[in-house]
Amino acid sequence: MPRAVIYARFSSDMQREESIDAQVRACTAYAKSKGYEIVDTYIDEAKSGREVTKRDAYKKMLDDASHKKFDIVIFHKIDRNSRNEVDYYITKAKFLNLGIRYEYAVQSIDSSPEGQMMEGMLVAIAAYYSRNLAKETKKGLNENAYKVQFNGGTPPLGYKIVDKHYVIDNDEAEAIRLIFDLFIARHSYKDICCILAAKGYTTRNGQPFSKKSLYDIIGNERYCGTYTFNKIPKGKGKRNSHSKNRPDDFIRLEDAIPAIVSKDVFQQAQARRRINKERPAEYKAKVNYLLRGKIICGHCGSAMGGHTCTPRDKSYSYYSCLDKERIPTKKCLQKQIRKEDAEEAVITKIKNEILNSEAFSVIADKMRKKFANTKNSIDKKIADKQNQLTKAQKTRANLYKLVEKGIDDDFTFSKIKAAKETIDTLQAVIQTLKKSKKSKILSDAEIQKAFQLFNDKVKSMNDVEAKKLLIDLFLDKVIIIDQKLDIHLSTDAISNIIQK
Repeated sequence: MPRAVIYARFSSDMQREESIDAQVRACTAYAKSKGYEIVDTYIDEAKSGREVTKRDAYKKMLDDASHKKFDIVIFHKIDRNSRNEVDYYITKAKFLNLGIRYEYAVQSIDSSPEGQMMEGMLVAIAAYYSRNLAKETKKGLNENAYKVQFNGGTPPLGYKIVDKHYVIDNDEAEAIRLIFDLFIARHSYKDICCILAAKGYTTRNGQPFSKKSLYDIIGNERYCGTYTFNKIPKGKGKRNSHSKNRPDDFIRLEDAIPAIVSKDVFQQAQARRRINKERPAEYKAKVNYLLRGKIICGHCGSAMGGHTCTPRDKSYSYYSCLDKERIPTKKCLQKQIRKEDAEEAVITKIKNEILNSEAFSVIADKMRKKFANTKNSIDKKIADKQNQLTKAQKTRANLYKLVEKGIDDDFTFSKIKAAKETIDTLQAVIQTLKKSKKSKILSDAEIQKAFQLFNDKVKSMNDVEAKKLLIDLFLDKVIIIDQKLDIHLSTDAISNIIQK
């Protein structure tokens, strides 16, 4: 009995959850009439039909298909599958390559030339509907914008929406004015966050202000009364992108909404932002933070990042908790640690525990044992793949017999193609496993020689490059609690170094 799955979807375009029940009911009745066994049902709720890659259930169905869990996918109609021609045919090709076919509960589409033509027409109609709906929606949003009406989303802090129009929220607006005044008065983002917290101001969701939230507020020209819409094409970057990225239908209306700060105050703030961006090069000097991505705050679990300060023309570099840095009022107890202290402690441990002959002999012994176990494991994998290959070859032979008997439809040929691909893949895997099994176990002298060559390479590099190589190869992570370092090393890279 052929194994079938049902896929159902509803989007936000005038559909409700109840439409899922109707789709599943129709697909179930269709499967019963065909004598199919339903093995699973995939449902995406409130998901667009334009991009299958953004649908969780659809992605799960593709993954299950790769594991040969079913033979047929049943949709209610083509538009429940996809409303994008490229997505439709790419995913259909993936399914066909796996020997899986599409069927539709209420649309008669077969493999005949007429059926394929009908399928192409229905796919095009579904795509047209989606694009036209988006066009009409965009047209309505543009009209709202010209009327200076709220177009959805979350209004900026300091405003509330009344009858689709922006109205100043006086309590929140006080925080906005204070942010601009403090920034123009040359207070740092960190100082502004602390002052706002001391006065009891928070973001709209009740969280402390972060440096990023301040940056976004200071750059938002709505606060001086300018209304904008369509600043950049959808999905093409940040909302405050440079004007060169703006689409043709970008809308900008001066003095269109109530201003919380004057244009003069807003321009002063922008001038200071430009000064910050154009600071002298010495403030932007490149510092190699070698532990970046591997150093963790032991107090709150956040990543730690590099931070450089330059008082009196001398630079000092530290690692500090990024969560605490991002939100200055966050009550993380972590203290900064000097960059040099942290990195030297890690390098010293690597040299003491890995890069010395005594430690290395222990590692080499473990490697030999691991190599022997790996060979046994490879033997088992080869036997397993060989069994799979025998089954795939038998399946292909049976399919050829069907063709000889006159059963030569598209489904049979797709199954033959899938079986051939499986055979080719298994044969390649078996050859790779056999080659890896031929690798010889190195002698102590060969291991020692490889180890010495690696040490010579490290010594020939400049100090920063050598340290970076050692950290990248052997450091798993380092957890910092105040000035105490918990360093976790990994010797997995040793095998690759020696084999080379």
